[in-house]
Amino acid sequence: MPIRWLTFFSVIFLLAACAKPPHQELDATEYLVARAYGYQASTYATDEYQAAFAALEDGRRLFADRNYPAARAALAFSRQHALRAYSLTGMAKAREAAEEEIRRAAEEEARRRAEEEARHKAEEEARHKAEEEARKAEEEVRKTAEARMLTEYRVGSNDNLASVAALIGVYGDPLLWPLLYQANRDQIKDPQHIYVGQILKIPRGLLASDFESARQKAREAGLFGLPQNGTKPAPTR
Repeated sequence: MPIRWLTFFSVIFLLAACAKPPHQELDATEYLVARAYGYQASTYATDEYQAAFAALEDGRRLFADRNYPAARAALAFSRQHALRAYSLTGMAKAREAAEEEIRRAAEEEARRRAEEEARHKAEEEARHKAEEEARKAEEEVRKTAEARMLTEYRVGSNDNLASVAALIGVYGDPLLWPLLYQANRDQIKDPQHIYVGQILKIPRGLLASDFESARQKAREAGLFGLPQNGTKPAPTR
């Protein structure tokens, strides 16, 4: 008998609970749907949010119609989808943030590379400019030096072909005396004998091979106290 009464009162209690308006469930559901909306779930988890919103509207309608059991079911369904929408939105935002970080890192790397390339380009341009300026300066020096170079030389006392070739305005190298000798064979019979007052022609526009050939001939001749091939010059005192 006591068990029957207990069962009876339990059923009565449940029926009374179901008959009670679900105010707390409605408040909780509205709060969750509003939070999902504020979290931008309508953008990131559209389907889940729309399901939660539609179920909330159904729950409100059923609540107004006093169909509390159906209202509770609709509100529970709404809360389930609102929570799901909130969760999906969080994951989507996290993924979006990661993608944004990757994009930002890529842009930063591209900017760094662009700056590095610009720096290298500026350095390369500066180097080329410096080389060009050095080349122009060297060319000016060469032209100035050529302008000072003699094309003729009047023999003075104590001159010989090697001493004349050694002059800065001539060749600056005593071993190049064979060039003077070859260019003035019409007035020089013996390379060791030139005379005061003679006007020697100084050939210009020669090739590097002409200079090297002249030096070789001078070394082979061994005249004017210049060292021959395989010998060292005597020390000066």
